[in-house]
Amino acid sequence: MKILLSGFCLLSILSLSAQDSLTILFAGDAMMHQRQLDNTRRGDSFDLSGYFADIEKEVNAADIAVVNFEVPLGGKPYSGYPAFSAPEDFALALQKAGFDFFLLANNHCLDRRTRGLVRTIQTLDSLEIRHTGTFLDRDHRCRTYPMLLRKKDFRIIMLNYTYDTNGLKVDTPRIVNYIDKEIMKADIAEAKLFNPDFIIANMHWGVEYEQMPSRRQRELAAWLMQQGVDLIIGCHPHVVQPMELRRGKDGTSDHLVVYSLGNFISNMSREHTDGGAMVKVVLGRKGLHRYIASAQYSLIYSSRYKNKQGKEDIRVVPATFGPEKNQNSSFSVDSVLIKYANKTRLFLKDNNKGVEEYIF
Repeated sequence: MKILLSGFCLLSILSLSAQDSLTILFAGDAMMHQRQLDNTRRGDSFDLSGYFADIEKEVNAADIAVVNFEVPLGGKPYSGYPAFSAPEDFALALQKAGFDFFLLANNHCLDRRTRGLVRTIQTLDSLEIRHTGTFLDRDHRCRTYPMLLRKKDFRIIMLNYTYDTNGLKVDTPRIVNYIDKEIMKADIAEAKLFNPDFIIANMHWGVEYEQMPSRRQRELAAWLMQQGVDLIIGCHPHVVQPMELRRGKDGTSDHLVVYSLGNFISNMSREHTDGGAMVKVVLGRKGLHRYIASAQYSLIYSSRYKNKQGKEDIRVVPATFGPEKNQNSSFSVDSVLIKYANKTRLFLKDNNKGVEEYIF
């Protein structure tokens, strides 16, 4: 893997043993629009075999891979925007690609109302895919939240909240985690009782299509860090927003804020929405000291191509390229991908702090 890193970050990674480091990969909004449904339907099932073939090696290399699952598994009839309902094939394709943790608290989790919320939870449980953000009832939330992940002797707390659910209200006793400081403060306090190595807040927030974070995002990020959150990973705007790695001083902890990862997969075509970023974080441990060894991003793109049936299909590809083709794939690089990659790379170069690009 070719990595573009500062000397400090590279030295930090090389000095860590396998058991003293944990790699977490974060991906943005995973959606399935109507055109994706229409073009991949094969009778009663959907052929999504090509969706993630070009990135699954990178996803599988992470110890934990997280994705914002922004579609309910609401059952038939399947539908795209504005009221999503995706088939189980979509969750299975993401799982096969290497994603083992799904975030469910987002503005589309009630698109098929409470029944869709329940069916999503039950289906993911049956597929043995871990998830958080929505719950069957208070007992379910108390048993599973804050979500503690154990991997390589690391203890990671995963929190997940959404700003809204498009005006729809969840029926009692079902629960959606909304952004509420009183509730979040209590959750973070409870999370600390698990003695975690890191607390990660996955936030569905911000203003759609805005490349810079809003004042509310910045204020809420600062508040979360004050409460004890170490990493803040954002989704929802459908475009990539800046990333900041803040190195601790005078004994304080490192912090990472990713305001928005943008779209992971979708059929959106508005400027800046046809791609996104995956962020790879290496967490380190040395004695009692816990720190962020590195945080890097890689651009990805929802590339359109003609499938065997002659219909337009999508596959997520690394937004990196040589003169004619991506070095690790068979697809031809088109001008739209190049335009997206160049604009986004320049934007992040100007606005990121301490988070650099890596190539895979």
